[in-house]
Amino acid sequence: MTRRAAIVDLDGTVWRGEEVIPGAAEGIDALTDAGLAVQFVTNSTSVDREAFPDTLESMGIPGDVAGVSTSASATATYLAEHHPNADVYVVGSDVLYDELRGAGLTIVSEPDPASRPRDQEPADVVAAGKAYDIDFDLLTETLWAFDSGTLFVATNTDRTFPTEDGLKPGAGCTIGAIEGMTGRDPLVVGKPSEHMADAVTERLGVAPGDCLVVGDNLHTDILMGERAGMETALVLTGATRREEIGGSGVEPDHVIDSLGDVASVL
Repeated sequence: MTRRAAIVDLDGTVWRGEEVIPGAAEGIDALTDAGLAVQFVTNSTSVDREAFPDTLESMGIPGDVAGVSTSASATATYLAEHHPNADVYVVGSDVLYDELRGAGLTIVSEPDPASRPRDQEPADVVAAGKAYDIDFDLLTETLWAFDSGTLFVATNTDRTFPTEDGLKPGAGCTIGAIEGMTGRDPLVVGKPSEHMADAVTERLGVAPGDCLVVGDNLHTDILMGERAGMETALVLTGATRREEIGGSGVEPDHVIDSLGDVASVL
């Protein structure tokens, strides 16, 4: 197999919350020393891509080592390509709002709860990610944003994400609440969907078979790679324990203790 690029997860692979995982910097060095183009790919909708180089530098990783694709940026790209004239109601972080606005989309909701309309009209698209301020009022307004023709788009459906304090609720809790009250299945843009895989390989200018995916989550990172025909390496520093692999239905090509051990599969 010819490797030309590495797709590397962030939460649970490079860092947990604001703490870098030991060996992460060395693992990135090993990938670049092997001549691989590195792209960080995360389902997080909280990662500010403009500030990302500074975030890497603060963790001892060169800020110019790689770019970053997020489920928020991928959602913005998808909607700009397929629904450029849509009125979009957004449920999620300020970063998600910024990505969608930056793609030229028309936003019909407000991130500030005090500024939200009490009589929300139906939207063409409801785009949802992890909402830190989810409550009954937000869910009610979101329900009003739906009619029979509204497209429901999810940045991702991650149930949890790892932090230095342990697991915390992911976008899946927001998406699940919207699914439950509307009966709608979302179009998912982030990992493990083909939309994310296609966006990243297009950005890197490589074929899927030339990519190594490194991540901690069997059902997002590794499943995306498996579906796309990429080589996969599971790290055990985040969402997945070794004993969970056997019954998961997902088979990583490699299992390593951490990103710091990635040289062993190169």
